[in-house]
Amino acid sequence: MKSLRGQGNLPLRLAVVGCGRVVQRCHLPALRGLAGIELAAMADPDAARRAALAQSASVRRYADYRAMLADHAAEAVAVCVPPHVLAEIGLAVLEAGKHLFIEKPMALSQDDAQRLVQRAAGAGVQATVGFNLRWHRLVRQARSVLDAGTLGAPVTMHTTFASRSAFAAGDSQWRGRPELGGGALFDLGIHHFDLWRFLLRCEVEEVFARGCGNESAVEYLALNAVMANGVLVTASFSHGVGDRNEVEICGTKGRLSLSCYRFDGLRVDQNAPHGALRWWTDAAAAALRNAPSAVRRWRRGGDMIDSYRAQWSNFIDAVRNRAPLQCTLADGRSALRVALAAAQSAAEGRAVRVEQAAASLIAMAPISPPGRAAG
Repeated sequence: MKSLRGQGNLPLRLAVVGCGRVVQRCHLPALRGLAGIELAAMADPDAARRAALAQSASVRRYADYRAMLADHAAEAVAVCVPPHVLAEIGLAVLEAGKHLFIEKPMALSQDDAQRLVQRAAGAGVQATVGFNLRWHRLVRQARSVLDAGTLGAPVTMHTTFASRSAFAAGDSQWRGRPELGGGALFDLGIHHFDLWRFLLRCEVEEVFARGCGNESAVEYLALNAVMANGVLVTASFSHGVGDRNEVEICGTKGRLSLSCYRFDGLRVDQNAPHGALRWWTDAAAAALRNAPSAVRRWRRGGDMIDSYRAQWSNFIDAVRNRAPLQCTLADGRSALRVALAAAQSAAEGRAVRVEQAAASLIAMAPISPPGRAAG
């Protein structure tokens, strides 16, 4: 196929491998109406999902991604499949000379992650990882606050990611199998491992983790971590509980709190107590100021869909105009190492330095959560 790279007036022809939940609820709503890209093909072994998601007769449909790659239907491919096959299909996409968008966690072993990084560099294509939280409007604002020194030197950080939509093994077989990347660690936690690095602009040095769940997967995880700049981190990741996606950072001059699910979810307090009248009046005034723009964002899908839309815009710009990618495969490899260290820590009951993390996923032995019997 003749390369379209550099022909900036032509839309980027995209193929999608995997037509599951993240594609249905996040990627396709973000891609609809986005200038500079069009869906050309999709591959999924489930015929009903292919039929339901194909937006027009011009979208080619395949049961096997290999046939799609051989047919040269598109110049870029989004790989949105279960974790245990991400690396395999990502490598095939790069081998075919296509630009690559690959969902997290990118791989389940350091060797596979390294192969993806090296193959992308050798292929001369653009390749990015789906860490959409980097693009969230409030996360970007929080990073600017940190960069400006408003909080002084960061000292502690606490993050929480919880989802009410726990996935039963019968619904998606891989989700109940930790050796395939099922459980809260690779579904939720890895997003925040990248977020820690993004916000604080440094690496994670050490983690100590403990998980609990049922007989098949770790659905609740608590971690302590140390960043390279000395910031102490606590975090929790949970399936099947109330939805939360939050960050709190305390520094020598103030505190920042961030909730990704609230339109007014960013608060910066320079050592003002929460009970102070000004704290409440400032919060109310900010909510009123932001309400009109929040309504406009809600009409186009809200901040979370906007975060997906923004990452796709960066990918398009990188392919068409060689703009720098703001989330690379190297970033994905770094977050994976933290996840592997966390899995190892939970399995072995000790702190693990990220640079010494296991080469591949170590199965965690979950303890029973409160109120539930083991097994």
